Amino acid sequence: FTSFALPFILILLMQLLGLFIDPLTLRRQLFSDLSSVLGRESVRQIVDTLIAFRQLADNIWITVFGFLFLLMVATTLLMVVKGSINQLWRIKSIDGRSFGKQLRTRLQSVLIILATGVLICVGILAEAIRSQMGESISKLSPTIAFYVNSALTYLFSFVFVTVWFGVILRLLPDARPPWKVVLSGSVLTAVLFTIGKYILRLLLLNSNIGTMYGASASIVLILLFVFYSSLILYFGAAFTRALADDLHQTIKPLSYALHYKVEAVNEK
Repeated sequence: FTSFALPFILILLMQLLGLFIDPLTLRRQLFSDLSSVLGRESVRQIVDTLIAFRQLADNIWITVFGFLFLLMVATTLLMVVKGSINQLWRIKSIDGRSFGKQLRTRLQSVLIILATGVLICVGILAEAIRSQMGESISKLSPTIAFYVNSALTYLFSFVFVTVWFGVILRLLPDARPPWKVVLSGSVLTAVLFTIGKYILRLLLLNSNIGTMYGASASIVLILLFVFYSSLILYFGAAFTRALADDLHQTIKPLSYALHYKVEAVNEK
């Protein structure tokens, strides 16, 4: 489902952020970041989907209903992630599937998407600052400029991923862990994600996956990246719960949720 929703989330982000940022700069930054992980062929598949959708946007009604469809797909993905983290933390919503709960969850997912957009804006600004610093340092020493640029690129990427995971762990579930626990969990998750991302990229660059899967190779790469990302996210959520228990910190359910326990029942 994430593989299906990914292009629509990108469309939604580009439409929203395009109101404040030059669309060309935004697309270049997003696709550059994705290409560094998924490769150009996989990103090209996503771009083809975006182009096909934009070609349908000539009619105002198609645009309106298309935007609502994008919103539904993107928020549904985050609702699935929310339910999974709730299970890991053993949190259950009291009001179940009521309309108010569904609406609240959708709005919460929209806020997460907007927060992601803000982080992307900050990332673009940081990239501009890094580029300016690199040009200034390169006038003094091109070698030093290369290492400074590389270090800043890794640093900005790591901070971005850490903050994003922190937002997910703190705001998405139906419970609020302490900030200290959230910070530790998001840092560990970001470290594992960053390490895995570069290992995955090296493996993909040196593998013959294109020969093995042919035209489907780009889809396989997207599925592999989604699988690894979800694995790391849920591991980070489980670590956050375990750390809270170890530090005797309480992950407090919200007013409409509660903790539950799973016990083995010996039936005779």
